[in-house]
Amino acid sequence: MVFKSLSYPEGKIVGQAPDSVLAGALIPIEIRVTIEEEIEPRALRVELVGEETYYVRSHSKHSASIRHQDYAFATITHTVAEQPALSPGVEQKWNCSLQIPSDALPSCRGKWVDIRWTLKAVLDVSKRIDLSLAKTLQVFCPPPKISNMPVLPAEKAFGQVALSLKAPQAVTAGNALKGQLALQIKEKLDIRGIRIELVQAEDAQARKADQVISTVQVSGEAIFNQNESPSFEFALDVPAGAPPTAVCKNSNLRWKVRAVIDRKMKTDFNVEQQLFVHNAPKLTDK
Repeated sequence: MVFKSLSYPEGKIVGQAPDSVLAGALIPIEIRVTIEEEIEPRALRVELVGEETYYVRSHSKHSASIRHQDYAFATITHTVAEQPALSPGVEQKWNCSLQIPSDALPSCRGKWVDIRWTLKAVLDVSKRIDLSLAKTLQVFCPPPKISNMPVLPAEKAFGQVALSLKAPQAVTAGNALKGQLALQIKEKLDIRGIRIELVQAEDAQARKADQVISTVQVSGEAIFNQNESPSFEFALDVPAGAPPTAVCKNSNLRWKVRAVIDRKMKTDFNVEQQLFVHNAPKLTDK
């Protein structure tokens, strides 16, 4: 036997909304409700919930494990109708909109990092389980507001060489990142090669990842003499499906460009620069 007070109301919710939006946009929503029994709903509302998944270590007397946890970092609610009057078998429709904050975190899915948004329509019924509908909403990351100040190169000095890596601070997924690596040779340097790497770095607390996503070789075997100043131009592919830079409370996904001097039988020299990757769709004139 199922007590009616613990059951779902008989009926359905159908909704329409975009699959993806840009942070700061207004989401147009259409909701259609049909109920099959007499009920007295308290409200019809729409909710936008942002959640992240991260990982924590659990310890017991005999074992240790890693488990995932979900954290809701944002909840935006809009009441569409207070105590809507519904008649069994009659479909009723509402149109509304929901504003996404301009600083909303983008949807981001990496190896471990999972930052997502869910759009919900909820019919709140007293002493019953709410009748609801949910869909995943992809929130795109807009380009960052970067000042017109000149970009300072990332620099690192070693006993034999000083490295200077210069590249844009931000790039759109699907584009090429163009930059330059300059070397100042202090002592004779014998190398196997020089490469530039695009690195996706994730931190979800107990789960972390550091993956090289793309690489370009700018030099093969070479010998540089003291006081030489070789430089190398590069273009590094950023995949179209690259997740955007996202920093949440318990997890983050960041990008960096790394230059590696591959030395024979010795520790490599390297220098790296942080990179902001965004995935805002191109706007077209109508």
